[in-house]
Amino acid sequence: MARMSRRQYQERQEQTAQKKARQTNPNSVPRLDTDGASRSAQKVRLNFWQIFADRPYVTVIMISLALFCILAKWWIGLAIIIILTIAGIFVIGRSHHPNRVLSLEFKLKASRKLSMIKALQLLGSTIMFLAAYMRQIVSVDFSSAGATDSLTVIQNMLSNQGTFGQQGSYFLNLFNQLTGGSLWGTYRYATNSSQMMNSTAGTMIILWIFLLMIAPAFCVLSQFFREPYSRHVMTVASLISTISFALTPTLMNRWVISYAVENQMSQAAAENAVQVGGMVYPAIISAVFVFILAIYREIKKDEFE
Repeated sequence: MARMSRRQYQERQEQTAQKKARQTNPNSVPRLDTDGASRSAQKVRLNFWQIFADRPYVTVIMISLALFCILAKWWIGLAIIIILTIAGIFVIGRSHHPNRVLSLEFKLKASRKLSMIKALQLLGSTIMFLAAYMRQIVSVDFSSAGATDSLTVIQNMLSNQGTFGQQGSYFLNLFNQLTGGSLWGTYRYATNSSQMMNSTAGTMIILWIFLLMIAPAFCVLSQFFREPYSRHVMTVASLISTISFALTPTLMNRWVISYAVENQMSQAAAENAVQVGGMVYPAIISAVFVFILAIYREIKKDEFE
């Protein structure tokens, strides 16, 4: 007999052992290879929830960008985000390590539960901030409120400066139309706000709008602070956001009436100038949700498994 290799010898020994086992216990069932079954089961469990749960921060970023595109009515950007999301899911599904690809939590070695809570807080804070910043909570029509638009003032000045001035006024109007009426938007908003703040009620309205933007902004920025300051700032900022958003409809109704009396306007004109948007109620729900998570983190002191 030719000399057997080591592998052939091991295979023969295994066959001999299996024969002896069957002779000893005839009811025994041969061992099946379950590696392939476990791998197929792992592929079945790779659903959308698992994909998003393994990378909550990336999910929150994509949802926030999509929300921004919806509020800004930038549908091309929304389509790009959807395409990128589909491409990311395809890459994750084709990867040999689907729980690691595009996962910041895996790279940072962070707690899965803590990362999920922080990501949900970031999502709620982003919804509040975008709703306030995009003027979906309280919108002010300064022309209806009696304020003179600074761009209109500049255009009137140029129109009285001859032919070149009229051409400059025309180009300013053209650029303003191309930018959706937001040419020099920050400067114009500041000057219009200062005119509206000549009355007490107008001052309260403008300051309250700033508060609605500042409180959620601190909720977002607290994500980048060191612990435990991040947790404490999130708790305080979310509490302020909850109170301010909840009181907004009542206070705005009261201040609009006062603004109409102080500026000798009709109440209908004042209500058209200052309006509370429908996003105030999703913002209230987001603020309460973020505050509850902040209290939970304070109780647990971020000690999660």
